[in-house]
Amino acid sequence: MRQAGSWRPGDAQLGWIIENRVDEAYILSWPGQLETYVPLHDTGGYDRARAPLGSYDFRLDQIKGTASVYLKNQIEIGFTTPDLHPHRNLDFTFVDFHLPTRELIDPAWLVPSEKLAEVCTQTSAGRHRGPRWLFAAARSGLARDRAAKYQVAVRELAAARRWSVLPATSAVAGVSTNPIETGTFFERHFDAAFLEAASGDEVLMAATPDNFGRHRLAFSKESGRWASIAIHGSAATNSTFFPHPRHYIMVQHYDRGRAEWHPWSWFMASTDFAKLAAGKGPYLLFTTTLNPQRVNRWTPYRIPTYTAAAAFQVALHRSASRRAA
Repeated sequence: MRQAGSWRPGDAQLGWIIENRVDEAYILSWPGQLETYVPLHDTGGYDRARAPLGSYDFRLDQIKGTASVYLKNQIEIGFTTPDLHPHRNLDFTFVDFHLPTRELIDPAWLVPSEKLAEVCTQTSAGRHRGPRWLFAAARSGLARDRAAKYQVAVRELAAARRWSVLPATSAVAGVSTNPIETGTFFERHFDAAFLEAASGDEVLMAATPDNFGRHRLAFSKESGRWASIAIHGSAATNSTFFPHPRHYIMVQHYDRGRAEWHPWSWFMASTDFAKLAAGKGPYLLFTTTLNPQRVNRWTPYRIPTYTAAAAFQVALHRSASRRAA
C-alpha cells in the first residue's frame, strides 16, 4: 500500500495539478473577478493569460514547478523555453508542490521574462525544444541568491502582477442573461479554422470558465500583442460586455435544415458593435438579413465565412502594427 501523500504523479499530471493550484491562488487572492484563459494548443508559449474582469490588462504566465516529499531549503527546476519572446507582461512563475500536504509551498518566485537570463543558468541548447535552463533558489527569506528579490508569497501572486484594483474605466454596454446559441459548436468550428490558418506565431486561448463575454483570446508570441473575440451564433450579446478596440464580435449562421454554414459572416470591433447594435440596457441585438443583395448598416462588416478565422488573425497582427506606427 502507498503511504498517504507519498505518491508522485507523472510529469503531465503534476503540471496540470500545479497550474490549477496557481489558478486557485490567483482567484482567492484577488479582490474582484479575474478572467483566466488556457491555451487550446501547446506551442510552449504561454500557460495562462489573466486580467481583472473587463480591464483587458492581460498578464501572461509560464508556470514551472517541481514536487517534494520533504521540505528542502533549496529548489532546482530544469526547463526549456521554445519560441521565447520576452516582454514586460510575460512572467515565469516558479513553485514547489509539497506531496504530503498537496499544497504549494511558500514562497513562489515571479521572474519577469526579460530577466530570465539574469536569474537562471542556461545549461544547453536543445535542437528541438529551445534553450534549456536551470532555476535554482533558496527558500529562505534571508537568501541573497539571484532569485531572492523575486520571491513572493503564493497568496500574493495576484497582487504582484501590477494590476490596478479596479478595471480600466469602461462603460458596461450591455449584460444579457438570455441563453443564446453560441456554445461549443460555433467555438470549435472557429478553433479548427484558426489553427488551420495559423502561422506558428499565434497562441489561441479559451476562457476558463467561459463567462467573461470573450470566448477566445489570441496572442502573437513575437510582438506580445493580443486580440479577443466573442463568437456568436445568434443576435444577442452574452454575459458582461466591455467594448474595446481589440475585442471583436463574430456573428455566424448555420442552416440546420441544409446542414451547412451560411456563406457570409459578420466580423467587427466590439466598439462598432456597441454603436450599431439595437437595444440598450441589458440587451444588445444584431439583426440583419441573410440575403446578400440587401444592404444595411452591417454590410461593411460582412466577410466570407471561410475567411473568418484568417480575418481575426489579420486583426491580431494589425493591432500590433498600428500601435508601432
